[in-house]
Amino acid sequence: MNEIISSLEEEKPPGSPLLSGAYLRGIIDSDRVFVKYEGANPTGTQKDRISENHVKRALSLGMKTVSVATCGNYGASISYYSRKYNIDAVIGIPEYYSNVRSKEMVANGSRVIKYPYKYEEIVELFHKISERNGWYDASPGSRNDVYDIIGYSIIAIEIYKQLGHSPDYIAVPVGNGTTLAGIYYGFRALYDYGYASNVPRFIAASTSGGNPIVESYMNGSKKIMELSEEKIRETNVNEPLVAYRSYDGQKALDALYDTDGYAFYVNDDEMINASHLMKMNGLSVLPASASAAVAAARVLKNNDECVIVITGRDH
Repeated sequence: MNEIISSLEEEKPPGSPLLSGAYLRGIIDSDRVFVKYEGANPTGTQKDRISENHVKRALSLGMKTVSVATCGNYGASISYYSRKYNIDAVIGIPEYYSNVRSKEMVANGSRVIKYPYKYEEIVELFHKISERNGWYDASPGSRNDVYDIIGYSIIAIEIYKQLGHSPDYIAVPVGNGTTLAGIYYGFRALYDYGYASNVPRFIAASTSGGNPIVESYMNGSKKIMELSEEKIRETNVNEPLVAYRSYDGQKALDALYDTDGYAFYVNDDEMINASHLMKMNGLSVLPASASAAVAAARVLKNNDECVIVITGRDH
């Protein structure tokens, strides 16, 4: 937690803006709801929070290659920072995904390998080949993933500074659950160290195509469930969220129980519609990211203060 508190005490501009609820018109109409817009990051995603840290750490360890298994956004982010800091990157992606950002990865000089496997299978494969080749493994569930939680915890610090306090609710899209777990960890540190008077209640949003975090919470399970591969329904819209295994799912699930939170499935049409409304209001939002706004709208009452974390802009 020392890293979080030291970040609180640093005088530097926030990594992403906190925007008014005007961008949510038609979804939620309240002046007490805000948007934490991670789409403002260099590659348009919250993944930049952790990618730069991993690349810098790889260099500090004298490693020459960073590897990651990805659905798209994380790979684009790793490729950007690998190019910026002049280190090789190897990126694995499922060949049947839309891969709208794979050209971007190649343009940044990364080696992109497409596999006829599911995302989770590629993650496990990359753990093995990274170990064998002496690469820095930035994939979820690796020995380095503690730095993901620390990286995302800074979002909580920024929200606390921008608002001047902790809100009642935080809404976050979940795939692996890492972003939600990290933000929770940040707010928990603020509370435990006496800075904040409360830890927000967390609202998790994911795809109706299947996600272990939402499924576990909806079923009242305090232990993260792994879903059947056959029941997962992947689409171009839900790729960032759909999963049969969530690598930080237990941490995210614990956060939901600790804060008496909520978890909801959101379908593709709802995501697309919310993304369209936010675009009409002047903000580019990846449909999967808009799931957090849809979920929050099911919970919030008039006087509730909420920050909706929009994890990425549309590409």
